[in-house]
Amino acid sequence: MNLIRPDPHLRVDPSLRLRTPGEVLKHDYLIPRAMSLSALARRTGITVTSLRRLITGDIPMRANYAIRLAVVLNTSALYWMLLQVQCDLERERRGRERGGGS
Repeated sequence: MNLIRPDPHLRVDPSLRLRTPGEVLKHDYLIPRAMSLSALARRTGITVTSLRRLITGDIPMRANYAIRLAVVLNTSALYWMLLQVQCDLERERRGRERGGGS
């Protein structure tokens, strides 16, 4: 098993537009492959409803979804989880800037 050693100062390029895991799934994987949600659901075992909710941002990426997507789309589960964490951190940062954080 290969372990990664994360840099404690790992940063995301602020000039890049933040995209949710669902946006990445749709625009970087489904559309280029002309893959329907039904086909992805069959291959991953994730329901069409859950995939649709993931793409619309109604639910977050979950570890079991990340693992299933990684197998089918030839990515890593960590990739999908990092996309989710990036979004969560940015939402929290924006909330704090508006004075909504604790």
